[in-house]
Amino acid sequence: MTLESLSTPAALIDVARMNHNIERMQQRMNTLGVSFRPHVKTTKCEQVVKAQMDAGARGITVSTLKEAEQFFVSGIRDIVYAVGMAPPKLPRALALRRQGCDLKIVADSVACAEAIVAFGREHNERFEVWIEVDVDGHRSGIAPGDDTLLAVATVLSEGGMHVGGVLAHAGSSYDYDAHEELVRIAEQERSGCVRAAERIRAAGLPCDVVSIGSTPTALAAEHLEGVTEVR
Repeated sequence: MTLESLSTPAALIDVARMNHNIERMQQRMNTLGVSFRPHVKTTKCEQVVKAQMDAGARGITVSTLKEAEQFFVSGIRDIVYAVGMAPPKLPRALALRRQGCDLKIVADSVACAEAIVAFGREHNERFEVWIEVDVDGHRSGIAPGDDTLLAVATVLSEGGMHVGGVLAHAGSSYDYDAHEELVRIAEQERSGCVRAAERIRAAGLPCDVVSIGSTPTALAAEHLEGVTEVR
């Protein structure tokens, strides 16, 4: 078979290079002492994700509920839907959880938290919710020092939901090439997310997971003290 004879769309994977990359990232996470939760939005491929899980990954990250549904069917139960939850999507999230999926959802505002609480109470569901932290002013989430962070955690906790942790994504890391700059952004990501978790805990609320993640910062971080997982 040649490239010209392939029916498109088709995924072409250099398996040796893929396995090398998987091993490289997993070994780095092992060295840093954190769990690895790969983001599957790029490959969307069961065989690739299986190879990551076999290498030591614990759970996956998705950017759509469709991805969550498909990978749950393939046998993966521990899934983080790493996008601020839009209320109209809560029924699909509930359906996954009712089927046995250990789905974690994300809140990034008080309004979002209130919607999750209202829906959870209506359907007698205690969602596990992670709070998104903005560590670089790049995309979305709540700044580590913003009082909104504690307001969201309080709304969720008092509303009967489980505040599972915080997560951040240093999207600005993709703007840099120099190693020194990537080390700086990685530390900014780590320290900001850890600070957010510490503030929530200091308020007497649970926050077990501290989840960060971008490929550049994962490879550049000098240490990940206070972090529990990388996505």
